[in-house]
Amino acid sequence: MKTQPPRMLTVFLSAAIIGSCIPAAAMASQEGKIPQTLASQVSAAGEDYLPLRAFCEWVGIPVDWNEAKRTVTAAKDKHVLSFVLAKPGMPAADLEGIPLAPDEVILLDSTAYIKRETAFKAFGIEAAWRGGKLEIPTRDLAARARAFVTQLQKNNRAGTDALTNGAFKEAGLPEGTVQLVKQLAQLPITQERIENNAVHRTVILTSESPQMNFDLEIRFDKDGYVDDFYAGMSFAGYKAPSYDKPGAYSERRVVIGTGGHAVEGTLTVPAGMGPFPLVILLQGDGELDRDSTVFAQKPFRDLAVGLANHQVATLRIDKTTREHFAQLNGHYTIGDEFVEPVLAAVKAARLDPDIDPGRIYAAGHSRGGWMIPRLLARDTDSLIQGAIVLAGADPRYTEIDSYEHEELGGMIPKEQLAYYREQLKLVKADSFDPKSPPAAFELPPNPYWWHDIRSYSPAEEAKLRSAAMLVLQGEEDFQVPLASLNGWKEVYAGNAAVTYKTYPKLTHLFTEGKLENGIGDYKIPANVPDTVVSDIGAWINGSTSVLK
Repeated sequence: MKTQPPRMLTVFLSAAIIGSCIPAAAMASQEGKIPQTLASQVSAAGEDYLPLRAFCEWVGIPVDWNEAKRTVTAAKDKHVLSFVLAKPGMPAADLEGIPLAPDEVILLDSTAYIKRETAFKAFGIEAAWRGGKLEIPTRDLAARARAFVTQLQKNNRAGTDALTNGAFKEAGLPEGTVQLVKQLAQLPITQERIENNAVHRTVILTSESPQMNFDLEIRFDKDGYVDDFYAGMSFAGYKAPSYDKPGAYSERRVVIGTGGHAVEGTLTVPAGMGPFPLVILLQGDGELDRDSTVFAQKPFRDLAVGLANHQVATLRIDKTTREHFAQLNGHYTIGDEFVEPVLAAVKAARLDPDIDPGRIYAAGHSRGGWMIPRLLARDTDSLIQGAIVLAGADPRYTEIDSYEHEELGGMIPKEQLAYYREQLKLVKADSFDPKSPPAAFELPPNPYWWHDIRSYSPAEEAKLRSAAMLVLQGEEDFQVPLASLNGWKEVYAGNAAVTYKTYPKLTHLFTEGKLENGIGDYKIPANVPDTVVSDIGAWINGSTSVLK
């Protein structure tokens, strides 16, 4: 992972810099002409200079004119670059109080030009002006990310197209995402960092508001063009659990899947002699990262480091719908989201010398848990030894049926249920075709997802494959009520290979909380208790007596 420390920059410019705001007399020399030395410098330097306003507007650096103070301010972080007019037509500048050379800022024909190296020194951005256009080299991903976001906010399709690859142009972005990004134009970007994985190089721009921060994840291909994009809430505050013992495990990155479905994961391997049993972790709904991060909690990371203490390896992977949000958004299915990544992970893990190929398990949380019957059914070679259901919704009901049962919980407000029920009438119709859905169909994420899920009955698919299972449920879960456990017991009635356990104080994320607090509990740093980790470890290692 490569990070770039946050840099803040505030630029104060004199009234002489923006031509439309400057009296003609102030732009001339004492003889009424721009000094020939400066004019010749611009002419000779050519591509060494950038028109300041065009540069700032392209990369999203706000430019403000203060009439009273006769200054122009371009704000990007906290450093201060000041330009003053020492005498008419002769700008002088300093950076953090250190004078700059006279040729670093030049006025020509009412336009302020800044030297490329000065722009980099002040803003940390590489750029060039060629043929009347601003160009940012493909190696400067941070600047290209800022430019992409800025042009998206301005609804400048030509501008964004210049920065994206063909696959992104074809896929586009959901309108809701575009509108969110436009709203974020009102908020300052307070942090900028670059993260690299085996699939993308990603620039993350954080916009800050008093209530909540947002992350814009701009993903680049190997050639430096935008390949994908994701916008969502910025989460912080996580604290590692007390049972996290770095010496007890090692971690390495792995790639699961190929092409437009490839994602990176973290394989956590216990210290000692393997091969080890493996648990593949499967998230619930939403574009979740490999840690299943929700506000200040990372339950999948907790499970990974905790199970290492029990000589159990884990594999947690980013969701394909996060890594390839834009390109998959219009057509992915529940198979693409929840089934195929795990099956691909199983096949990859069987080739790893640290993993026991005969002891591979899947653990699904929330929607991921509810999908376990289909995952096991699609594992036609029975490569998955067993499964763990963590807060899985009641398997007696299909997704569409669940909207008629408010007692099943969920995150949809009651006032919106009527809208969903009307939309689901369209999905249930025999004529519903995801390639050509009814004009009135509006449900996210897309018609292919709904067409796939309408045919999924967990209770029916549970009959297709029998495997050892551990079903766990928190009793303070406001998303999947405790009563949902009765559904699992009914569907798997008579199956002695299925074990159940509930935890009195735990929420949907298997951290401590209260039903009435809702998502407020997730904003408080908390970890999955060691009791849960130990129970899973004991079950995998064959000691189920501790669960009863």
